[in-house]
Amino acid sequence: MEKTMKPKPLKENHVILTAMKKVFVLFSSVLLTFTLHAQDEICLTRTTEHKIQSKHLEEERAHWVSLPYNYNDSISYPVVYVLDAEWRFELIRDIFFDLGANSVLQKSIIVGIPHVEMENKRGQDLTFSQSRTEYDGDSVDSTWYNSSNSGGGMKFYNYLIEELLTSMNNDYSTNGQETLIGHSYGGYFAGYLLSLENPFEVLHIYDPSIWYSDGEVVHQLKEANYSKPTKIYLTYQPEPAFHKNKVEEFIEELKSHSTISLDLKFYPDYSHNGLFLDSFYNGVLITNTPPYEE
Repeated sequence: MEKTMKPKPLKENHVILTAMKKVFVLFSSVLLTFTLHAQDEICLTRTTEHKIQSKHLEEERAHWVSLPYNYNDSISYPVVYVLDAEWRFELIRDIFFDLGANSVLQKSIIVGIPHVEMENKRGQDLTFSQSRTEYDGDSVDSTWYNSSNSGGGMKFYNYLIEELLTSMNNDYSTNGQETLIGHSYGGYFAGYLLSLENPFEVLHIYDPSIWYSDGEVVHQLKEANYSKPTKIYLTYQPEPAFHKNKVEEFIEELKSHSTISLDLKFYPDYSHNGLFLDSFYNGVLITNTPPYEE
């Protein structure tokens, strides 16, 4: 039986958990003052907002750029792109800045990609269709997913690849090593990119919405002749069962591709949002550590 009422934000638009906020405050306090070499004081990295008048999205879009400690135009740097920047950018920026300055992670340029409006525009950006399946496996009708809140992923993909990445590579000293971090819908988007031409050599996919459109990400990848060497760090949790099963179908398909290096972590006791911080921290220690060419 189909559900016919319009959905309220559920697992896709959660508020950041209190625990994550506390950890973020802890990391931020560590970053306020620390010393390197001759005990010089180092301040938190500055974030710069840039704007692009996108021909693909037919509107102006902002992105946020944070540079690593001692950024120098004579050195080329990896770039880490962060979806859902309204929620995730500051956390990722500060941890990368701290651990990059201390040679734990690659010194990297961090780019936050906000989605203008999180209730509907986010879904338009990050999905490629209008699902008739909900995260628990129930059927839904067009009052749930329609052009007002979903299905604009190809436009956003073209903006990301042709406009945003091009702008970053023109404006900053980058080395072509590019990471994309996506959670939930963002993880679905990152997974869908495997069926499209994309420049990312590292994909972080946290509790992805593979249930969307009844696992279309898996179907797309099965039909793709994927040959690009790619590191993927994927995490997930068990609720609801339909979601878990779809993620595990995706995992099996990823394992069938010899050019994909896959690392996994399952969180049986964490929530959809609760696994984000641990996923990010453990993941980047696997995929984004030195050495790299300067």
